[in-house]
Amino acid sequence: MSAATYLLPEKATDASPDVPDKTDAPFFASRSRVDQGTLFATHQHQEDQLAWMVSGSMELSVQGERWHLRREHLAWIPAGISHEMAFDEPGELISVYADTALRPSGDSWSRPRALQGEALAGALMLHLVDASPDAARRQQVRQLLADLLADAPAQHDAVALPRDPRARAVASSLLAHPADQRSLAAWALSSGVSSKTLARAFLADTGSSFREWRVRARLHAAARMLGDGDEVQHAARAVGYESVSSFITAFKARFGTTPARYRLAVAPTLTSGDRQHDRRP
Repeated sequence: MSAATYLLPEKATDASPDVPDKTDAPFFASRSRVDQGTLFATHQHQEDQLAWMVSGSMELSVQGERWHLRREHLAWIPAGISHEMAFDEPGELISVYADTALRPSGDSWSRPRALQGEALAGALMLHLVDASPDAARRQQVRQLLADLLADAPAQHDAVALPRDPRARAVASSLLAHPADQRSLAAWALSSGVSSKTLARAFLADTGSSFREWRVRARLHAAARMLGDGDEVQHAARAVGYESVSSFITAFKARFGTTPARYRLAVAPTLTSGDRQHDRRP
């Protein structure tokens, strides 16, 4: 697909999120390969949806929030919840759909959630679309996925974007250029709006001050770079940290682990030499 492609989910195209590769109602999976500019316009499903970006990233709009999701995230979207998916780079999306009777127990599963993805959950989702498992195996996969979801912690680095268009433009620019050091006042001046207006928009729409949001966005960008195999020092400087030690401290506070360990855990293409080199805290 070319850039700025707009797709309605009811269209039976290769990229439609509603066309299953494997069917075994009420539990099935689909794969969508997307290009930059692809949009799955506002839609909803009769089933619960678990979405995972194998590669690339996705901006998910759901219930007034906008989350920027990548490989480290699982997006839980309950049945009947309207949502929109936009993609600003090429990638691959896998979605698993299941009848609401199969969802984990608890009221929290009636709300959209960004969850921490783990390698086993991703492997199971890939297995569903690649291996054509029989009914017995599919039942085992479904049960294991449900167990993993029930224990999956919320993923708080799925950076919410402000709804206010001026604040959103600032946030989008910072996601694209996380090392930008401009102050809130400088951003306000260039946006033709007051600092107080921008500050209120960030706090109201994201739950964080501008300063807190920018730190989160920088660490979000760094996590993506580390997941792609970038060195810790390079990632730190690329997102605006002059001190690598300060970056490591902030990253550990956010993710509960050091950047080096995070890189080892999520980067899929590290060689054995890279892994030996990175055996450090």
